[in-house]
This record gives sequence, C-alpha cells and structure tokens, in this order.
Amino acid sequence: MNTTFPVITLTGLAGSGKSTIGKALYNTLKQDYANIIYLDGDEFRDILGAYDYDKQSRINLAIKRSKFANFLNDQGMIVIITTISMFNEIYKYNRQIFQNYIEVYIKCNMEELIKRDQKGLYTKAINKETQNVVGIDISFDQPQANLTIDNSSQDKIKEKVQMIIKILKENNNDNH
Repeated sequence: MNTTFPVITLTGLAGSGKSTIGKALYNTLKQDYANIIYLDGDEFRDILGAYDYDKQSRINLAIKRSKFANFLNDQGMIVIITTISMFNEIYKYNRQIFQNYIEVYIKCNMEELIKRDQKGLYTKAINKETQNVVGIDISFDQPQANLTIDNSSQDKIKEKVQMIIKILKENNNDNH
C-alpha cells in the first residue's frame, strides 16, 4: 500500500463547533474523494447504545471509535471523526494506531460555550444538577494537535476548513 489515507479527528468541548466544521470538511472533501466517511461522536454513541458519560466510559467509547475508524481506514477510507475525547490516553492511542493521523483542536472559550449551550448542559453542571460534563466536572487534557482552530466566533467556516485541508496536503507530502 503506497498511499495511506488520513484519519482526521476534530476534538473539542461540547458546543465548540466540531460537528459544524467536520461536516463542512466532509462535504468539501467529498467533491474530490468518494472514499470518505464522517463519524460523529453522538451518532456513534447511538449506534452502540453507549450512554455512560463518566471519564472511563468516554475513554472506552473513544477507543472503540478509533478501532472502527482504523478498520475503515485499512480499507482505503478517509475518515473524519468529531468527538470530545480530550484525554491523553486517546491522543496517544490514536497516534499509535493511525499511520496518517491529523488531530485538529476546535478551541472555544467557556463563556461562549455556555452562550451556545441550547440544552443547558454547562449550566446544569455548574449548578450541580447534572454531572460528567467534560470541562466542568471532568477535566480534560489540552491536545498537542496538528492544528488548533479558535472557534469562539462561528464565522468563516470555509476558511477553517481550508486550514485543515492545508494541513492534510502538508501531511500527505511528508508521507511520500
């Protein structure tokens, strides 16, 4: 196999814009590549019926998602993943199993996340009405990502997608 297709993970806190950017990236790349798949964190949870949100359950699910992405990638698929999974165990695991791995951190400040929070997840966690919310009562590890995108302002999605594509092209040139 002379070309390894990339696995691109967009990670960030709930409400940071991972899915919006991930879907836009998928739609852009889909124009040139038929062998592309998008794995959304919430949809993957639904498929597996995995509704535990404590830190260890999140790590276990993230490893399953990575194994599934690797399975698809081994069959020649470009895989885009959007997920919180902001733990060193997952960063390390992904770097070990994927040959062509790109990690993108979608960063957003907490004040903005709370403003965007339609379900009241952050407010409920801050008020101790719910638990197991990453960034509130579950600490997270800052990724040492290939690219960090500040998405505190949700505009310029096309420009943010182009930033990721630029990293993809640079990474692809390095793998040849």
